[in-house]
Amino acid sequence: MDTISLQISGDLAGRLLPLKDRLPEIIELGLRYWSEQTQPTPRQQAEKLWETTGLLVVRDSSATYDTAPARKRRTPIQASGKPASEIIIEQRGGHLAYPSPQTARL
Repeated sequence: MDTISLQISGDLAGRLLPLKDRLPEIIELGLRYWSEQTQPTPRQQAEKLWETTGLLVVRDSSATYDTAPARKRRTPIQASGKPASEIIIEQRGGHLAYPSPQTARL
């Protein structure tokens, strides 16, 4: 077994001292987690390749892009007369739904 000496703060040493028998296991788990976090995904690898070859242009995430002009909110107008739904029903001959299959055959 190898011995490694390192300098750590007193606070960290105080936290690790009760766990000194499990330090190899803790370090192993920490290294495994750290290596998983630093490995780029296949997508990240492809994007990096495309970026270096000029096939992908990375947009500045801090910049704001105006994709569409802002629309002015309009207030509804007050109109007199029948509601549009009643007019439509009248135009359909008083029927709310589509004609039945029997009526459609006539």
